[in-house]
Amino acid sequence: MYYLTNFNLAGMEFQYALGLVGLFLGLILFITAIYYILVEPIRKRRLINQRLRGNKREQEVRAQVFKAFQETKESVVLNLAERFLGWGKVDNLQRQLLQADIFLAPNTFVCVAILLSLLGFLTGWLVESWACSLGLSLLLGVLPFMFLRWKRKRKTSKIERYMPDAMELLARSLRAGHTLSGTLDLVSQEVPGPLGTEMRITFEEQNLGLSMPQAFRRMGGRVASQDLRYFITAVIIQAETGGNLSEILENIGLIIRDRLQLKGKIKGLTAEGRFSALILALLPVVVFLGLFFMNREYVMTLFTDPMGVQLLTGALISIGIGIFIMKRMVAIKV
Repeated sequence: MYYLTNFNLAGMEFQYALGLVGLFLGLILFITAIYYILVEPIRKRRLINQRLRGNKREQEVRAQVFKAFQETKESVVLNLAERFLGWGKVDNLQRQLLQADIFLAPNTFVCVAILLSLLGFLTGWLVESWACSLGLSLLLGVLPFMFLRWKRKRKTSKIERYMPDAMELLARSLRAGHTLSGTLDLVSQEVPGPLGTEMRITFEEQNLGLSMPQAFRRMGGRVASQDLRYFITAVIIQAETGGNLSEILENIGLIIRDRLQLKGKIKGLTAEGRFSALILALLPVVVFLGLFFMNREYVMTLFTDPMGVQLLTGALISIGIGIFIMKRMVAIKV
């Protein structure tokens, strides 16, 4: 009778865990459905309206912010980041911050990362666990750099999305007899997002006295896009040697459009692998939460016992390595 009662309790706990997993998956599906039914159409309409309006006000504001940032950047020369990292690494971090549209000096960004790392260390120290202190310190210290990388990739993807349309607009404007400077002004008003802003900044830098090659090279330093560098190289070569720039830009636009289509096909083919990676990464968390609500004393052993802390740390490291490997497996460069 005792074993039968335990078996019934175990069956009820298993059903409860399955119910939690089903509720979690149902919540994910519900949020996904709400996004594609309500949010996605609204986002598309907003992008269309921004494109029709030219989004000029936002571009002018961001251009002014960039100018102010460029004026104050030279005053921060001897700072802590430069002393500890060296000028080359500080200059590289400065370029990455510009490419991510994060208008912070390198020393400020490094100080934020150090403060977050100290906060994680103190949190673990209050829990009286050295493993937790080191883990939280490393995690929070790396978090700003992960955010920097995410912002940089997001800006690059937005720019590459509108590159084919911008190249076609540039080619048609040049064929119509406009100068390259006037064409840049037109594109900055018509193309939304960061690409229009970068065109606007380049146009204003030319008006302030920079030569065309210098202005376009500065734009290449602010954007981490290989497609945009093709455009910049074509403009600089045409300015120095001559040639049919409109035809070159039209060909660049066709190549970029074909590459984006191929990228979309690859993303669709690798969707199953990316979804599997997401499920495998979330499954341990769901199981942990289910066990925490069903048998809290059993789970708290991972935090109170030294061996449990080591097991938990090893599990988190293994999950991180697994996520990294699965992301690398489905990451195909085009």
